[in-house]
Amino acid sequence: MFKKVAVAAILCALTFSGSAYAYDVQLKPFKDETFDYSREPIYALTALGVVSGYPDGTYHPNEALTREAFVKLLAAGAKVEAGKASGKRPADVAGNRWSAPYVSAAYERGWIDGLIDPEGLFHPTRTITREEVAMVMGAYLLSFEGEETRQQWLSGGWRTEQETRAYRDREAIGETRRPYVYYAIQRGIMTGEPDSFKPDEALNRKQAAAVIYRLIDQQLAGQAVDFTGFYAIQSYSAIDRIDDLSDVIFGWSRLDYAAAGSARLDTATAVYRIPSGYEEAVAAADNVHAGKELMVFYDGADLSDFLRDRPARQAFIDSLLAVLDDPAYGFNGVCIDFEGLKEEASAADYTDFLRELNDRLGTHMLSAAVPPTYYYKGYDMKEIGKLADTVILMAYDFTHHESKLPSAPLPLVNDAVRQALAQVPAEKLVLGISKQTNQWITQNGATAPPVSPAIADVEKRIAMPGVKQTRMLPYFLDLITFVDERGSHEIYYEDTQSIADKIWLAKFYDLKGVSLWYMGSYTSADWALIEREAAGR
Repeated sequence: MFKKVAVAAILCALTFSGSAYAYDVQLKPFKDETFDYSREPIYALTALGVVSGYPDGTYHPNEALTREAFVKLLAAGAKVEAGKASGKRPADVAGNRWSAPYVSAAYERGWIDGLIDPEGLFHPTRTITREEVAMVMGAYLLSFEGEETRQQWLSGGWRTEQETRAYRDREAIGETRRPYVYYAIQRGIMTGEPDSFKPDEALNRKQAAAVIYRLIDQQLAGQAVDFTGFYAIQSYSAIDRIDDLSDVIFGWSRLDYAAAGSARLDTATAVYRIPSGYEEAVAAADNVHAGKELMVFYDGADLSDFLRDRPARQAFIDSLLAVLDDPAYGFNGVCIDFEGLKEEASAADYTDFLRELNDRLGTHMLSAAVPPTYYYKGYDMKEIGKLADTVILMAYDFTHHESKLPSAPLPLVNDAVRQALAQVPAEKLVLGISKQTNQWITQNGATAPPVSPAIADVEKRIAMPGVKQTRMLPYFLDLITFVDERGSHEIYYEDTQSIADKIWLAKFYDLKGVSLWYMGSYTSADWALIEREAAGR
């Protein structure tokens, strides 16, 4: 689960050409970004792929939005599979029009009924107004309410909200649209000025982003998350946090592949070994009925050789099963964390290994920790998704020296998740978060390769004078800067807020859960967040 910085730098150097990013995601700020309420919603939706900028690197935040463009945003934010729409649509939206699938999906759900004129026309290119947006959002939100609630609101309940708001321009809101407009207002999706709503005002791109972001954020609020913690390396300090977890994966073993035809599970001599006093950690998991898996780690250069070595595979599985079946531990599963398979030729061998292991596991669960497959082609995600009960996506270690790309920018995490979801069911996919730091030090005009200072040292540094912290967008990471006798420093830090952003992303995609590498690196503030999210607060 942990890549050495030198290895990560080498791999990333292979992925970047020239000065441009090789990833098809928004990794630079928009040239015309606005530093107001819309900044975070715009970048959050850009990370999700719900909104996008223009080829010249601008966003055009104040540009008016058309009806069809807003409907597409709503469909994307609501995760509607537009391609599965029935095809029914307004008369003026041709089947080959770019917006047809989105308009059709909204039309058949009744979200845009209030935008259809008496002739059955939608007028897709007409600029959408605030009133129209509020009407669409109200219709959308009410479609998820029970029939009794809907009827109570539509038959007059909305009037209380109207009186509460007392907008001086309320009579300008269309009479038939008012119940829906005021429902969007009541739910906090649309907001006006204290004394006016400005129903006829055009909605622009930054306002639309804010509306859709509020909608998504509201729908994800209160959604409980299942957390898997990796109890490894130095995690005893977090033993009392096990009660916030659904599963614990104990990083206590490593593949030992000594020679052709010979392999075993090493639980005693490697960095990943069963520690003295392990009983306390096992008991802590048992006390809260958390799942218990044994992690098997390997990143040796001969991994592909092992996967082709059937006698060695057999010997290793025999050794592994002996530990899994040992009642002293009570493991109910195993997590295979075999890293570094870059060649596509290794994919079939790794799949065969997992299949052979799975066939012999009996009632034990199988998890597989895998990297994003941008440059690691030795992982057949589709087959792994079929074999494993859980697939943990290690969506980090994107660090690149020359570009100062940090480990886990949110746009890249999102892209990795979307690629994985094309092959792995959401109910099996777990988003892996690694609490990391990436520090660049520049002295006399020369910047050294990044290092990874300890989390405790970064926390101490933050409290010192002369240190500046910036929430860096579009990365959604904490950027810490300061100057000392060694030079000028830039540290990208996976702090509590950036962890919250990744949990938010996992909830958006309805993933099985989130994993934490490794438990001992998380701060008390991080654990307070995890406790709230696990409880759905």
